[in-house]
Amino acid sequence: MADQGPSKLNRDLQPRVMIVDDDAEMRALLRDVLERDGFHVHEHSSGDGLLPLLEDWIPDAIVLDKEMAGSNGLDLLPDIRRRLPHTPVVLVTAFGGADVEAEALRLGAAYYMDKPFRVARLLEVLWAVVSQATEASDLSAGRIWVVNGDRT
Repeated sequence: MADQGPSKLNRDLQPRVMIVDDDAEMRALLRDVLERDGFHVHEHSSGDGLLPLLEDWIPDAIVLDKEMAGSNGLDLLPDIRRRLPHTPVVLVTAFGGADVEAEALRLGAAYYMDKPFRVARLLEVLWAVVSQATEASDLSAGRIWVVNGDRT
């Protein structure tokens, strides 16, 4: 299925977010917080098998962990960008730093966050990238997102 861009398939519904993290507690926490804030959430426990899943359920944004068993977030980013070029990806990691952030952004992440992060900040970022993606009619894979004045 071709990427029809964020919210084009579900404009009248809650924004859809896919959480991809091998930590079940982190997925449960994020699911709870995101759903309470108005997102419709699906989750996946690893990078393996994610790409076919994205053919059937196109999210408005993806929260992607960098370190997972099997395919890690940085390995998946190029394939996600090719399949869903208009869907922003927020890469999160406990094993980051400036080099990892630069690589994530180079590979097409819309935003990068080090763990632990403030959940309120993640909500800000998700609402911002989903809103920007929804309002833009012609997004490019290398878009720079501005979230409360932070350029990424």
